[in-house]
Amino acid sequence: MNSNELAKRYGQALLTLAVDQSIQRQVADELKALLALIGRERLLQDCLANPTLPVVVKQAILDQITAPALNPLTRNFVDLLIGNRRANLLAEIVKFMETKLDEEAGVIPVSVASALPMTADDQSDLLRRLTQWLNKKVALDIAVVPDLL
Repeated sequence: MNSNELAKRYGQALLTLAVDQSIQRQVADELKALLALIGRERLLQDCLANPTLPVVVKQAILDQITAPALNPLTRNFVDLLIGNRRANLLAEIVKFMETKLDEEAGVIPVSVASALPMTADDQSDLLRRLTQWLNKKVALDIAVVPDLL
């Protein structure tokens, strides 16, 4: 089974539990924040990637850091990922959950490539027009690609 399929299974299981408690957006946001923290902190990355460090030590380190910020479901899920040596799936799980939550909320992702940076007014106008045209909520992702010129 590839990592994408595993991430979907873990993500769907977590989403099911979160829906039961009506905290699906909170759980997704907490995992996203944890992923950002791991991305910023090189020592934490090294700790989680170190195969010689016992799982219980990794779990204890993360519990110390995140205990006040994470609800029990998120904390237990992270412990499960570490215990199963699946912490490397966190980014894919977050992406899966964000996509599912956006689908349920009727949000359509739209990617725009522009040769020049767009002003805030231009971005707002584009978002408004796309929302009207598609008659859906739009999540706009704008990338500046100078090579388009």
